[in-house]
Amino acid sequence: MLVLKGNQPLAYQAPQALLCGTDTEFADHTDIDNDRGHGRTERRTLRVAPCDDTLLPGARQVFRLRRDTGGLDGVRTSKEIIHGIVSVHADLAGPEHLNQYARGHWTVENSLHWTRDVTFHEDDSQIRTGTAPRAMASFRNLSLNTIRLARRANIAHARRDLHDHTDTFAVYGI
Repeated sequence: MLVLKGNQPLAYQAPQALLCGTDTEFADHTDIDNDRGHGRTERRTLRVAPCDDTLLPGARQVFRLRRDTGGLDGVRTSKEIIHGIVSVHADLAGPEHLNQYARGHWTVENSLHWTRDVTFHEDDSQIRTGTAPRAMASFRNLSLNTIRLARRANIAHARRDLHDHTDTFAVYGI
């Protein structure tokens, strides 16, 4: 699953063209998932269409995921639409499966990338040349895994607590 961004206009416009049409035209190729929790409601509508290698090598389907969120009163307050490409044929992964898979994709985003950005301010880093950015990302991942290995729930608190290097090495039994 590859989520497309607006910085690649041609790749971003192709799924839009394949997925344009009315809801009744895509009724057999749509999945709707309603969720209620964490003080909000969310409706996720995923629409798929087949595609071929001309869009991207290995691409088999394109999708549009619309997320409508709001309060527990049912009033929608925000809408977000994303487009993407999938390398799995429709007979192996229909819209229901892709809707759940997309939800799992954001779990990775929230548990790793968001944590690295908020806790370590990765997006604000001035390191941009050579292999230094990759090395720093590895050090950040090592830190996160050390904190998780220590079974700490709050990464920011654990980061402050583990400034003493002997405590950090004790997590690994060193």
